[in-house]
Amino acid sequence: MANRYEAQDSAFVVTFVINSVITIIFFFLFCFLRRKYKSFYQYRYEKNHKGIVAPPSDGFFSWVGDTLRYDLNRIKDSAGMDGYMYLRNVKTNFLIMLVIMVLGAVMLYPTNAVGKYNDHREKDEDGNYPDPVVGLSRISMGNIERGSSLLWVHLVFVLFVTFTVLFFTYRDYRDYSKNRIVYRQQSRLSNYSILLRDIPIQMFTKDELSHYFRNHLANQSDLLDISLQYPAPHIYKLVNQRETFIKKYEAAIEKYRKTQEKPQVKLGLCGCFGEKVDAIDHYQTQIDDLTKKIEDERAAAESDYYEKNAGKKVAGTGFVVFNQRQIQKEMVQTIMHEKYQSQFSRYYAPDPNDVFWPNIHIGLKQYYIRLLLVSVFTFFLIFFWMIPVAFLSGFSNLGTLAKVPAFSWLVDIIEKSDVLTGFLQGFLPNLILIIFMALLIPIMYAISRATGYFANSKIEASVFSKYFLFLVFNVFLVSAIAGTVFQSIKEIADNPGSIISTIANALGGLSFQMINYVLLAASGLMGGLARVVGLIIRNIKLRWLAKTRRQIDEITHQGPFSYGVAYATNLLILQLCLAYCTLSPFIVIFGVWYFGVTYLVCKYNIIWVNTPNYQSGGMFYPMSFRRTLVGLLIYHILMIGTFNVYKFYYGILVVIPLVVTIIFWYVCERIFCNISKNGILDPYQKHMQQLQAQEIEMEQSISSSSQAAEPIQPHMQETFNDGSHSIFEYNQNMYKPPYYPGKLMEPNVSFGSEFPLGSASV
Repeated sequence: MANRYEAQDSAFVVTFVINSVITIIFFFLFCFLRRKYKSFYQYRYEKNHKGIVAPPSDGFFSWVGDTLRYDLNRIKDSAGMDGYMYLRNVKTNFLIMLVIMVLGAVMLYPTNAVGKYNDHREKDEDGNYPDPVVGLSRISMGNIERGSSLLWVHLVFVLFVTFTVLFFTYRDYRDYSKNRIVYRQQSRLSNYSILLRDIPIQMFTKDELSHYFRNHLANQSDLLDISLQYPAPHIYKLVNQRETFIKKYEAAIEKYRKTQEKPQVKLGLCGCFGEKVDAIDHYQTQIDDLTKKIEDERAAAESDYYEKNAGKKVAGTGFVVFNQRQIQKEMVQTIMHEKYQSQFSRYYAPDPNDVFWPNIHIGLKQYYIRLLLVSVFTFFLIFFWMIPVAFLSGFSNLGTLAKVPAFSWLVDIIEKSDVLTGFLQGFLPNLILIIFMALLIPIMYAISRATGYFANSKIEASVFSKYFLFLVFNVFLVSAIAGTVFQSIKEIADNPGSIISTIANALGGLSFQMINYVLLAASGLMGGLARVVGLIIRNIKLRWLAKTRRQIDEITHQGPFSYGVAYATNLLILQLCLAYCTLSPFIVIFGVWYFGVTYLVCKYNIIWVNTPNYQSGGMFYPMSFRRTLVGLLIYHILMIGTFNVYKFYYGILVVIPLVVTIIFWYVCERIFCNISKNGILDPYQKHMQQLQAQEIEMEQSISSSSQAAEPIQPHMQETFNDGSHSIFEYNQNMYKPPYYPGKLMEPNVSFGSEFPLGSASV
């Protein structure tokens, strides 16, 4: 067989060319299409969303400069802290990779190039010399002979990498904590509210809870409102039926407007049989009947609640709203019940748009049972998912295929073409791997919802956690070692203890497989910017399926940015680059490329395309911080093992940066974690006194200007709403389930932003 290093170089060149062509095609497609389909590629500006005051320039390439120059602080107004912290984290990863790339070019490239591995090769058990290091691998650690004093350079490099990661992550966490303090001091409803879970049955009335809380308040008027959530999940089925009839009603109205003929509908099976009646009148009757039935069910759920739950110790869930932010913080952090946490547990309330109403009634006991079942399911899913991943990864290795008699003829054909060899070993397995990982995303969302989280942001955080675990296990561990293990399965079977040395010896070569993965991931990002398939589907739906304004709005609406998936993918790339930056510093160049492309693409989409549904206040960043440090610790452990394989026993000194990282992690959590979560009490900040004075002035102006002003209704998707309503404009319907997800359109109603999907009003 050919030299394996030459095969790696061939696979890299083929993958690099393919991905470069794909990236260029998507880039030019986007530059052309964005000017033709502005409602698709700058949706938020066309819909006049909050904070979007100008579109990107109309020049062919000018959008690049407009995106990069866009101030990150302005994104807080349009996408909230979630968008701001995500983009700052991507920028930080880019800077980490850039610094490590420069350090690698100065320290490792010249050191590795003068290595003498080829002159000191040792024969294997069969008496054969291993392949000499050639090509790009000559600037990798694999070109260093065992026990060489040159390995001191690599040890020092590990220290520099550690310092770089710790420096930049400290800056990010510090900035996050400062922004969180400001966020927790803003007059948004979620900063005045708490969520009560497992309220004792004897306290599950507004009067009892009001009496209870007022006994703990110095000023009883500080209790603004209590909203109890009576379990009625069956109502959502009726709501969905009502929504279906609303859409049919609007379609019938639209047809009548165009033809001036009243449409007919058959009452029989599936609308294909039976008596014909007037469609508009029929749908109106169905809507009225379902509306009444929903109201009756809601009333029954409340009136019959105590009869159905007699004998139970705990009841349901509720929201409590106060007039002072500091009262909310005190109530959450103070133990107020002898059976805490099993009863009367309290949390910072999510903003109204963030509440996941189908799970709002789930208590802690049921939540823990669900969590256990989901954890077991996730474990088995990871185990069974790794089987096809390992199979595909292993059989993408020509060395593995050559040892299988049934495929030996195929290897002979493949090896005659460098392009075919590169395509099989470099591009195809990574493409299949990315597709397999993408198939997991809807499964992750489904099982996260089933766990019982009461907020969409917590569901997204669960997806982040689970998806990252899958990516690290299947991409970093299984796919990386499968080819090597399968190729050496006989040696491992004869000597199981050799598996560690077998994997360690192959790590440098496996870095090229990871480089190919990073390249393909970057190409996929550019495809996510062009979104050609999404544009085609949208245009087909608008041409053939959209009949009403509601349908047009639903088809053209650009959904929220998937922070959970994006964070997990970025952390995987960071993990790969850290793990291999010393073994094969060449990978860091493509880490810089990936995070540069990610910053450009995601920043454009967050500014002008994706519409946020809620605001979590950047809650995903601490999760990213912790997983970044886990990746750094894995890098340390990997380097300790690698130095051992290279017979450089001073490599045990890597324990020092490992311990420093653990201490750094502990200190950062002590300094930033609680203050980021809870904020600070207002009276202890001088500038907060000014904010309070402004709020009092605002309250007086509102009360004097208009006594009959309508309360603000949140439009969850058509305009950005992060729950930041002034407490003086509080609407008592904000913490009530949105049982009416759509407005009924009458024939004489003008079309516009009349469809606040999720609005509680009808």
